[in-house]
Amino acid sequence: MLQPFSDMQIAIITNPNSRKNKGRSDRVSALQDIVGDHGTVHQTQSTDEIKPLLREFLQNKAEYWVADGGDGALHWMLRAAMEIFEEQGLSANDELTLPIAMLPTKGGTIDFVAHNVGLQQDTESLLVNLRAALERGAAVKESLIDSIAISGLQEVDGKVLPFRTFGFAVAACGVGQKFFEKYYDHSDPNPKTIVKIVANALASMPAAVTPLKKMPGASSLGRYASDLFAPVNALVEMDGTTLPHNSFTGVHVASMSLNLGGVFHLFPKADQPGKLHALVGAPSAMTIVKNLPRMAKGKALRGNGLIDQTCENLFIRSEGKLLAPIIDGEVYENVREMTLSLGPRIRVPLPSSDS
Repeated sequence: MLQPFSDMQIAIITNPNSRKNKGRSDRVSALQDIVGDHGTVHQTQSTDEIKPLLREFLQNKAEYWVADGGDGALHWMLRAAMEIFEEQGLSANDELTLPIAMLPTKGGTIDFVAHNVGLQQDTESLLVNLRAALERGAAVKESLIDSIAISGLQEVDGKVLPFRTFGFAVAACGVGQKFFEKYYDHSDPNPKTIVKIVANALASMPAAVTPLKKMPGASSLGRYASDLFAPVNALVEMDGTTLPHNSFTGVHVASMSLNLGGVFHLFPKADQPGKLHALVGAPSAMTIVKNLPRMAKGKALRGNGLIDQTCENLFIRSEGKLLAPIIDGEVYENVREMTLSLGPRIRVPLPSSDS
């Protein structure tokens, strides 16, 4: 049970497994010292601990909920928050703005949410500025960002169960999903890891997609690229229209533009309010590679079999191997099908020294 404060406005959940927090046993006390009686800080060891804490944050009327970790920490906070709000009668299908503000922080491996809204400071500086603004009674600037509502069917222990979650970026299958799978396989993923994955893919491509693949031993040399660009059998519908493919080399959707370590800038059309940006289709490996410069510059992608456009909803169903979509860096295993649509708008505070 949280200790109620009459003026408690900041509630923080810190993830000890995030990149920045590993080995920092004093993290809770350090953050508590910063927010003082204006807030409370709690560390969670598993995602199951988040929802009970959020219930108490709501009971204590804390307006600012802080995810001290990376994009995954914010993802699980948003999912648990929406479950609580829906239990209270709010529907994620309405054009609603959440009644609390969620503050993402930098400290994960990509931090695309924090980068999108322009939060350049570390957690400590953000909290210092937020507390100072509250003590002065100053207005805290906010940004509104769209989210994605995701529902589907997932196999769990031999049973097919419905699931529902929320996020900001989904790599459902294909090259994006495989890319992040390889990215998170590294012990310390960072922008250099992105460059390394691209370099490995380019180096192995001749043995995977050119006539060289017929040479003895080429299959092992080209395995990296073959795995990355392997098509996935699926049915995909966008805004009610079935796409003319039965296998896809990529199905990706975002509700905000993404900056991947300063290397790639993707989904610029997602910054239009009320729109999701989809990168979907069955482009060849060579077409994907030819688009790398455009990905680096944040330009629209081009090529045969490639759809780069906004949409309101997207449905994907596996027609073979079950899906393992990556949502905000979190892997959802054994998914049969998913429907993605526009979710609630999230209030993100932008505390600064002049707030």
